[in-house]
Formats: sequence, C-alpha cells, structure tokens
Amino acid sequence: MFSYQNTLTEQQTVHAEGNQYTCDVCKKSFALRTTFISHWRTHTQESRYPCNVCDKSFSYMCHLKKHERLHTGERPFSCSVCSKSFIDQSVLKEHVKRLHSRVRPYSCDVCKKTFFKQCKMKEHYQRMHCEVRPFRCDICNNSFAIEKDFNRHKIRHSKERPYHCDVCNVSFLFASSLKEHMFRHNNDYPCFCDLCGKGFSCQSELTVHKRVHTGERPYVCNVCGKSFSYPSGLKEHLKRIHSRDRPYSCDVCKKAFICKVELKHHHQRLHGGVHPFTCDVCNKSFAVKRDLKRHKTFHTRVQTYRCDVCNVSFSYLSSLKGHMLKHNNDYRYSCDLCGKGFNHQSDLKIHKRVHTGERPYVCSACDKSFAQKSSLNIHQRVHTGERPYICNVCNRSFNNKRNLHTHQVTHTEERPFVCEACNIAFKRRNYLTKHISLRCTKRL
Repeated sequence: MFSYQNTLTEQQTVHAEGNQYTCDVCKKSFALRTTFISHWRTHTQESRYPCNVCDKSFSYMCHLKKHERLHTGERPFSCSVCSKSFIDQSVLKEHVKRLHSRVRPYSCDVCKKTFFKQCKMKEHYQRMHCEVRPFRCDICNNSFAIEKDFNRHKIRHSKERPYHCDVCNVSFLFASSLKEHMFRHNNDYPCFCDLCGKGFSCQSELTVHKRVHTGERPYVCNVCGKSFSYPSGLKEHLKRIHSRDRPYSCDVCKKAFICKVELKHHHQRLHGGVHPFTCDVCNKSFAVKRDLKRHKTFHTRVQTYRCDVCNVSFSYLSSLKGHMLKHNNDYRYSCDLCGKGFNHQSDLKIHKRVHTGERPYVCSACDKSFAQKSSLNIHQRVHTGERPYICNVCNRSFNNKRNLHTHQVTHTEERPFVCEACNIAFKRRNYLTKHISLRCTKRL
C-alpha cells in the first residue's frame, strides 16, 4: 500500500525497468533518477549544508539534521516492542521488520530460508546456490556471483582504511566495521547470547554464534559428508580438499595453490629465507606477518575450554573437540596398517611414513633425510648454529623448544617424572628411565 500515486509509480518503475542509472565514477547502479542524482552529488562535492561540529557537508538539510544527531546523541524514534531508540525512522522500520516481524514472504526454493525483500532472496540464491560466479579477483583468485560483493572484496586488497575509531585509533575499511567495533567500547550490543552473555551487532551473528553451544553444523559437503557451522567454512573446504583447480604453482618445489596469496606466503615461509617478523616474547621469527599474530596468541591466550575427562584446558573450542576424539576413539581418519586414528588426513599421511620409511625432506648440507619438514628445520640449525630459544633465567640458548622446556625445569623445584614403584621424582624423563632400569630396588 502506498499513500501517494507518485510513490506507487516509482515503485512500479523499479520492478519494470530495474537499475537503469549507473554512476560513471563507482559503477553503482540505481533504479530511480532522483536517487541517482543524490548519489552523484557525493562525487561532485555539491553539498550546501555543512556540519558545524565536524565540517562534513550535505546536499539536503534533512540529511544534515539526521547527521547532527550523531553529535547530540538524540535518538527520537523508539521501538514499541523493545524500547530501543534510533536516529532515523527508516532504521527503526528496518529494526522492527528484522527482529520483531514474523512476516517473511519470500522463501528460497533450495534451502527454504525466508526474506523480507525479494531482492535479498535473489542475492542469497546467487551467493549460496548459484554455480556461476563471473566476477574473479586477479589478486587472490576468489570469485563472486554478485558485482557489489566483488567491488567490496577488492577494497580489502587496498591499504586504505578511511574509517577511524575516535577512542582507540583503530582504522577500518568499511563504515559498518567501525560501527560494529564501537559496540565494544559502548557495550551497547542489540543482541546478547542467553547462554554466555556475549554481545553481537545483529541477530544473524547471534544465530551463528549459538552453534558453538548447540554443536549445530548445518552446511554439509555433498562429496565427503563433512559438516560446517558456517557457509564460508564449507566453501573453503570444497576449494581446498575437493577442487582440482590449483592454477598457481611454486617455481621451486612445484606445489600448486588455489590462489596467488597462498603461493606468495608459501614461498616466503619455505624458500624466501627471510624472517623479518620477530616475537618480542620468545624471539621466534616468521616470514609472514599473520603467522606472527597467530603465534602471539599462544603467549596471551586464556584457556577457557576444559576437558571433563582429564581436566586438560584449551584456548580454542576446535582444540578441545580434537582432543575429545582421543577419549571417544572417534577419529575421522585411521591408519589401515596399525589402526591409529587422526583428526586430519594430512596427519595420517605423515604417520604412514613410519610404515613406508619415506623421508622426503633432505638436508642440503649432509644429505640426512626426515619424515617431516619441521624435523628438517630443527636439524638444519646444527649446521647454521642458530639457537633461537633462549632461557629467560640464565640466557642459555637452544635449537628447539623441547630442549628449552627441559632445561627450564632445572631452575624450578618441579619434578614431574615420578617412579610408580618408589615415588622418587625426577626433573627429566631420561633420569627416570635410567633409575627404573638400573637403580629402583622396589621393582626387583
């Protein structure tokens, strides 16, 4: 229903003609000429109404008044259901439709998900169920079904981050990301989990989060049956495990990759020889910056997930789930020679080298070979003299982390290795082994 004839006419034009006005600057398209002209003014700087607080200017007075509410804190439009208030009436209407209205007339034929608007349902179908993805990124090889998703993705490769938080000076690519970030400072999330109290900026994020508690994994691979909590997880799984399309190949070792970025990181890690990113806690160095970021979480993480069987705690839910497979003997992959189970197929592949004797990683200095790349890396420090693990008590250095941990016990009173026969405790496992074989009289 429409209050005015011209509003009805405009809406009929949208359905009949689609988006016929396209911006030459940013390629965004519009169905109505009036909307297109308003957008065009954002590029031409034709803005007659400046804000007295931040100097931002607007083409229309009504837009300026709406903007000024950001500075005054005025939120005159309140929801009659939950009393939440908003700056703009259109945002209130969208809030009521999304959170309180049960009317979702448009349903996806494939997965039965419902939507308020037909255009949203169409976008959903293209993203989730359509195999045609004509827009491909020439940097990372990701493809997209919708052009606006592709344009948004391209911004991620740009170093420009124009949206800045006034509280902590963190910058963002998108205004929506900044808005979501500000919820953390204000603790003003519109949606909260009733199980753990964690806050979220929208209902859809809360729905996805609750799968952590329920264990729901609705996205199932039609090839191997593995299930995922997020559609992105399923998409990544299909690309990495089942897709044979790996167009980017390493010039050194010929390993192939799905996208150019992965090839770049592979070369930096294994063939580059340069590790410019160093941990300020343990001095471990990395070739890729994101590897350093992930590593740092091991120094600062809080272990919140605890095993009910053996009381071991973990920082990540995924780590606890992997650990529980050991208790339940419910591994996804098992060795057909000895029956040992593994969480990942890559772990099984490495394990099988125990039976086959395969040692594909060869030291270029002495021709000694190893079953794992990490073992070769540790061995090569014998030739280079590198000892990156340093004791924070006596500054003695070691070529691998295990030797450092064994050494650090000497600075404490801890004696973790106990003889079950006579209860004598030792600081090192080899001391206990020697005691059992030669000295323990109670075992005779």
